[in-house]
Amino acid sequence: MLHGAGDNASTWHRLTTVELYAARYGCTVIMPQVNRSYYTDMEYGLDYFHYVTQELPAFCSRLFKLNNDPQHTYITGLSMGGYGALKAALTYPDRYAKAVSLSGVTDIQQRLRDPKMESGMAREMQAVFGTELLVKPEQDLYALAAKRIEEGAKLPALLCCCGTEDPFIGMNREFADHMRSTPFNFEYVEGPGTHDWFFWEEHLKTTFEFLFDDKN
Repeated sequence: MLHGAGDNASTWHRLTTVELYAARYGCTVIMPQVNRSYYTDMEYGLDYFHYVTQELPAFCSRLFKLNNDPQHTYITGLSMGGYGALKAALTYPDRYAKAVSLSGVTDIQQRLRDPKMESGMAREMQAVFGTELLVKPEQDLYALAAKRIEEGAKLPALLCCCGTEDPFIGMNREFADHMRSTPFNFEYVEGPGTHDWFFWEEHLKTTFEFLFDDKN
């Protein structure tokens, strides 16, 4: 479960009932910390995408003796973490059966062009994506989805949820419209709410029901 830009590894545990859902569904939940890296191998910083998708799974598998079967491996996240979850699943579709984005950044290019972005965040984005804020194909969800389809890869099931008052609602609707036209098993849930923990707690239930709907 991936945190957002204003959060850390403890936030999911502190502000939601994720522990209760983990107990109900008998699953292991791993909550890494990546600061404000956008789950990306930074231009001027650390390789956080490699850490989350390569180093951390290997370490946790050894430490906790986890089941590595991709059919029992999922990735989820909110906001910045929603982008990270979708990017991981679209980059390595053979490793994840399903992925969930809550209020996620589904169009990173649109996010980087946002005129309302605070100056401090803009500088942080330059550290992640470079001073020109150029998005590489492997960082763009649309490009990744198209590449996986072209390759004929086994496609993970995807769920996106977003609140109607969320500042990212526009890009989530556009992403949903696009993904519905593809071979992906894609679901989109929209409802009252904004970019906050009340919405994310409500749709934590939606998340776990989507992940485990075929396991009961």
